Amino acid sequence: MPQPAPAADTETRRRILSVSAQLFAENGFNHVTIRQICQAAQTNIAAVNYHFRDKLGLYKEVVQIAADGMHRLKSDVLDAIEPQPPEERLRNYVRLTMHHLLDPHEQSWMEKLIARETMEPTPAIDLIIEKGIRPTAERNGRMVAELLGTTLDDPRVWQCFLSVQGQCLFYKMSMPVTMRMAPPGFQYTPEVIDALAEHVYQFSLAGIRALAAQPAPAKMEWRP
Repeated sequence: MPQPAPAADTETRRRILSVSAQLFAENGFNHVTIRQICQAAQTNIAAVNYHFRDKLGLYKEVVQIAADGMHRLKSDVLDAIEPQPPEERLRNYVRLTMHHLLDPHEQSWMEKLIARETMEPTPAIDLIIEKGIRPTAERNGRMVAELLGTTLDDPRVWQCFLSVQGQCLFYKMSMPVTMRMAPPGFQYTPEVIDALAEHVYQFSLAGIRALAAQPAPAKMEWRP
């Protein structure tokens, strides 16, 4: 029977993960060195090699933590809106998603890391897809399919959902620009986020309804 790791080893491992999560989120995988991580974590390179094998192994573990957090958030949002009609599910999905993305009290290193990984993908990108996105993809697809009055193999389903998700993410990704263009003192208050979310919802619902009125295209496989 394997012996539990000594407390010192466990604490060193935790410290390396905590420090590297912040550094990777702020700077990206390619712009952080093992030496920087070790200096910040007050340990040596041998400790990183012992616990994670190499920098990529460490990074993948950090991404795994972020992907698990992403999955929990999406599951919590979908669980909360499950009993509602599809229109209200979409409205509340957008609202809850945008509050998580834009509310400064909700933000953490995880969102920064995931955003960096999607813009500068590494071999760890599959962890985000397989652990953070794919497990809830079918539930998201069914919400849109109900609004379209169709099934998951209709290509409009994933096209519409990605359009909704893309609008939400735009406000997060473009934050450095929008904050500079906004009036002095502008903040993403709960009221501002609610108004933006309502716009995204109304715009998206109108587009989905317009597509629903058109003839359905050829079916395709939905890959949840």
